[in-house]
Amino acid sequence: MSQDKEPLVLGIEEMYRNHPIPNLPNFKIVPFNDPLLEQADIYIQNNIIDQKRKKFKKYYQYIIDSGKPYICVESAVFRRNMKQPPHPKAYHRYSWFSYFRDEGLYNNLNSSGDRWKKIQQDQNIEIKDWRHEGEYILLIMQRPGDSSLKNLMAKHGDYESFITNVLNEIRTYTDRKIRIRLHPLRQEIQHEILKKINAPNIEISTNIQGAGLLEGGNGLYEDFKHARVVVGFNSNALTESVCEGIPTFSLCPSSMAWECSNHDLKYIETPVIDLDRTYWLRNLGYCQWSEEEIERGDPWYHLRSLYPDNLAR
Repeated sequence: MSQDKEPLVLGIEEMYRNHPIPNLPNFKIVPFNDPLLEQADIYIQNNIIDQKRKKFKKYYQYIIDSGKPYICVESAVFRRNMKQPPHPKAYHRYSWFSYFRDEGLYNNLNSSGDRWKKIQQDQNIEIKDWRHEGEYILLIMQRPGDSSLKNLMAKHGDYESFITNVLNEIRTYTDRKIRIRLHPLRQEIQHEILKKINAPNIEISTNIQGAGLLEGGNGLYEDFKHARVVVGFNSNALTESVCEGIPTFSLCPSSMAWECSNHDLKYIETPVIDLDRTYWLRNLGYCQWSEEEIERGDPWYHLRSLYPDNLAR
């Protein structure tokens, strides 16, 4: 690639879906059997490789085995009141290598507040004062088999073991009521898991109104109303609970809420509160981009400054 030529960024047609790419000459989606594919300087993919997506595994593996850098596109960090895709003001996450906070490169450290202000205005997001009281512990479950649980599976073996371990650990430190909020998808699997768990003073939330793949809907905010703390692995709901001012426990560094949350459940009754969210919000503002911004190439120009010298893995 010559110095004055933009790198060729290619995605694989058979596995790239649900997210827009920049409308630029150097971005293309091509079939897996297209000879052009091996000429890519950079690849672009949605999501990350995981065991659930077996039919797509060979495409993800091809990109990894190429040794070339790749851009990962995923659903937005801030989803409350967001326009649903496709829409000019629907947002998507753009990063190098992974959408996880601790694995992806967002080029967003020490960011200015301009993008956060735009997102806050577009989505009418309110940042509430930190809460110092509440009734119950809200435990956020996630969709079984989702790629976001990759690190959970590595640590706990399976989702049932994770839930069991978390409930047992919480009960070690408090007898406060636990409200469990199921992920809106694959609820039957989650119910089966909970049937096997014998823990006292637990209730399952029935507030699923408005819930979908991209956000918890009004039901999530009903569950937030009287929560003393919120506990989860790396669910996007943890980002929303931090914005709501609820002391939050993120149990994996991949969580986008990690910097403004607690991590050790032994402090479940005495969480750190009043964390400064200013720089966290500013940095997250440079993780997601609207479809109109993606169309003109804004996330690419933002990530481009790291290529190629700062992408060592």
